[in-house]
Amino acid sequence: MDDHETRTTRSRSFMTQTILAVDDEPHILKLLEHLIDESTPYVISTTHNSLEVPELLNQTSYDLILTDLRMPGLNGMDILRTVKEQERFEEVIIITAFGSLDNALAALSLGVFDYITKPFKREQIVSSIDRAMRWQAIKRDGHRMKKILNIEPFERAKGAFEREYIRRLSRRYQNDEDTMVTRSGLPIDRIVSPTRDEELDAD
Repeated sequence: MDDHETRTTRSRSFMTQTILAVDDEPHILKLLEHLIDESTPYVISTTHNSLEVPELLNQTSYDLILTDLRMPGLNGMDILRTVKEQERFEEVIIITAFGSLDNALAALSLGVFDYITKPFKREQIVSSIDRAMRWQAIKRDGHRMKKILNIEPFERAKGAFEREYIRRLSRRYQNDEDTMVTRSGLPIDRIVSPTRDEELDAD
């Protein structure tokens, strides 16, 4: 396996959420890829070289980082600390065979989303990932609404609220324009597929 590999899983109706998995054991990365591919709609990138992580984070933003605790180079606590110190968007889940209470408490004190010990059950890791992704969706919506509320004057803010409303309708009804028109009462020419507007971009 290459040091850094990206696989695309099933697409989502509105926005694909992304995962970076970091582990020095290639078979663990393969297992995580299989779990995410078979059980979730998310996109996963992997690396077994933890020293690549800073550059990967400079290049893109992820929703979630799954990382081993003990690795050559940067360990899981180093990665968690980097994310929190830089106030990045990603949440971090640490997966480790060294599940001591001290390690867990240290990770929790730094703001880890979850701390999972190996060997883990399929349902456990999928549930933790799904909870993290739901939380990220809430955070992203909160950022978008905060930006809308900061828009002045009122007419621009009103337009931004309408775009956000249509964006949410589109996500809920999977771009079914007839249903969106019926539910919203808006004319068809106002029902458009939401786009990533710079004013509303939460990244």
